[in-house]
Amino acid sequence: MAMTPRQFMEEVYEIAFGDQAYYRGFFPEEVLETLKEFSDNALKVEELSLEPEQYEDMDRQLEDAYRRGYKDGRKFLLQQQETNS
Repeated sequence: MAMTPRQFMEEVYEIAFGDQAYYRGFFPEEVLETLKEFSDNALKVEELSLEPEQYEDMDRQLEDAYRRGYKDGRKFLLQQQETNS
């Protein structure tokens, strides 16, 4: 299945900023900056050689951050639906 350029951008924005991010007014430069930050952080984590428990704690923190972003995106979507009604 081939993606359209728009579908690709929607997916990339969502990786950077969560649900419905493409429609929330982020600039492409912000998306790239965030993705580069994710990449840099992943390299740092890879180089840390932490204990498994420390990785689990980081996982929990990252998941919480993702969930907050998802909730913000969901709230935005509901607000848009109310505006369009």
